[in-house]
Amino acid sequence: MKIISFNDLKDIVKSGDVISIAALSVANLPVNVLKHIALAHEKTGQIDDLTIMLANDISDYRGDGYDLDSFVSRGMVKRLIASIIIGSPKTIEAIKSNEIEAYMLPQGLMATHYRRDSKLFPGTISKIGLNTNIDPRYSGGKVNEVTKKDIVSLLEVNHEEYLHYDFPKTDIALLRGTYADSEGNIFMNHEAHLGEGYGVAAAAHSNGGKVIVQVKEIVESGSFKPTEVFIPGELVDYVVVNDNPKYHRQLPQAYYDPALSGEYRINKMLEPFIEFNTRKVILRRAAQFLQKDDVVSIGFGINNELSNMLVEEGAHDLVQLNVDTGNFGGMVGSREYFGMNYNLDARMRHEMTWDFIYSGGLDVAYLSFAEIDQHGNVNVSMYGDRMNGCGGFVDISQTVKRIVFSGTMVVGSQSTCSNNELVIEQEGHTKKFVEQVKNLDFNAAYSRKLGQEVYYVTERAVFQLTDDGLKLIEIAPGLDLEKDVLANLAFQPIIADDLKMINRDIYQENWGGLQRSIQDNSSNY
Repeated sequence: MKIISFNDLKDIVKSGDVISIAALSVANLPVNVLKHIALAHEKTGQIDDLTIMLANDISDYRGDGYDLDSFVSRGMVKRLIASIIIGSPKTIEAIKSNEIEAYMLPQGLMATHYRRDSKLFPGTISKIGLNTNIDPRYSGGKVNEVTKKDIVSLLEVNHEEYLHYDFPKTDIALLRGTYADSEGNIFMNHEAHLGEGYGVAAAAHSNGGKVIVQVKEIVESGSFKPTEVFIPGELVDYVVVNDNPKYHRQLPQAYYDPALSGEYRINKMLEPFIEFNTRKVILRRAAQFLQKDDVVSIGFGINNELSNMLVEEGAHDLVQLNVDTGNFGGMVGSREYFGMNYNLDARMRHEMTWDFIYSGGLDVAYLSFAEIDQHGNVNVSMYGDRMNGCGGFVDISQTVKRIVFSGTMVVGSQSTCSNNELVIEQEGHTKKFVEQVKNLDFNAAYSRKLGQEVYYVTERAVFQLTDDGLKLIEIAPGLDLEKDVLANLAFQPIIADDLKMINRDIYQENWGGLQRSIQDNSSNY
């Protein structure tokens, strides 16, 4: 391990390099390293034609740092391989306008593939992504016209279909830790997420590349327990010491909060409980599919507020929440507290979390949707003028036993609750239940083959996936079936013979019925 200055980076990173970064927004992001690489490009006109690989989106969300957009806007990036892009608007526009090549692939496979990125393994072979837009029989994960090369292929092993992912080899690993000791060992004491930095470092080392780690401080060897080493010094080539807190934020909301890195526990949830509205109604109905001791994956979007509601209802101890960044249990923040997870039961490396998920560790997944079609297929990654990518949606939806998709039925509608009934005050402008999804992130027919139990929850109605398609099983109190539900579907669903009314109690300010619902569900199994 060699301690270098930030100015030395210009002599290490070269044009055409494949750069892998293990971060989530600003968490674990070596912002000062990115800054000096970008400045070196401005000065020399070199360090371009880069391939960037990211399992998660990186963004400072504040405009005072350096991130993916900083590289793309300077013309430094030729190719992007990622799972999700939300906080990088300049990058999204560059993809749409075919200025850079881009692939959107499953997050779990991106996080775990680094461990197989050596001559000893034939790349990554997995069933994850089959029969979705990741499958080469659809788009192969390519998201624009300029992206031509196939990096996902179909193969057969023992008469079963698999996908082979041929990721490029990592030349440069850009990573972050809290401390490095004098032997180069990296520690993550103050970080909110552990990330997949170990795997990225190992992949770069195997390829003869370079591993660069930004830290807060160099400490003497032996300052911490050997079990606290995140990346052993044998895998680290260079360490740079950052002295500007702005470029080492724990999360967008905080430079450093010891409770976010599990160093102590808080007494109560810091964020206010969810305002009573239709989103809360959707979450309440969706949560009624929970059973005691369920291990629950909560996805990005509306379901990120599930933890908030569980705490309000006093039901958070009945299930264990899992966030695929590696955080288990505790209080999962939402809205402006997104990413601020407190009182964790466990904190694991990102790739180890996917091991847990792939091994059947989850009981139920709560996922969002952008479009649903008559077959029950779901699009979450490309709709309207948005190009998000799938994140961990594909990985999770193809490995879990039960799935609850949640969202509003119509974009732009305005609804209120009165006398324990739903009132549609103004109809929306865009239907989310369409004839055919524009992008296939969840294949309903494949789900049926996997034997999954699948529900779709909106404020107006609840549907269940069956062998014959989408079945309407519940309707909100106060609604007209034809005018308020069926007229807002681009297809005719199967209607249950015993069509039920959604529990009226959830359409009021205070509910308090979730504990009993979860307990009752558990006694029925």
